[in-house]
Amino acid sequence: MDVRVTRRTGFYGMGSPIQLRINGKKKGQLNHNQSVLLKLEAPFTMQVSFYWLKSPVYTITHPTKGYVITMNLLLLQIYPFLFLGSGLSALWLHNLIYSMFVVLVMIGFFFFIKNQAYVIKEEKDGKL
Repeated sequence: MDVRVTRRTGFYGMGSPIQLRINGKKKGQLNHNQSVLLKLEAPFTMQVSFYWLKSPVYTITHPTKGYVITMNLLLLQIYPFLFLGSGLSALWLHNLIYSMFVVLVMIGFFFFIKNQAYVIKEEKDGKL
């Protein structure tokens, strides 16, 4: 079956390709808003990654014609606030313990979200 995989991650990482893995093997790279057409037989597993950031491994038993790769909504909502909060707090609060706490929270968030940074959704009729 022909399966189309499209990357729609917004401006996050738009200059860097992400790796597409099918059944654990690299099947190509996807650049900003790029699509690839693959011939796949069900069942198969699909995952995308960018260095340490990955999607969960999806097992697909009944494939559809298209899949869309997006960023995890939680990452898009919290990530900017962590950096904005840490930067502004460094200007107003000159407290070493607070700064170390903010850095630990940022590191903890990274380890929490790193294996679910990308989401692969089914595309239906050219839309999500």
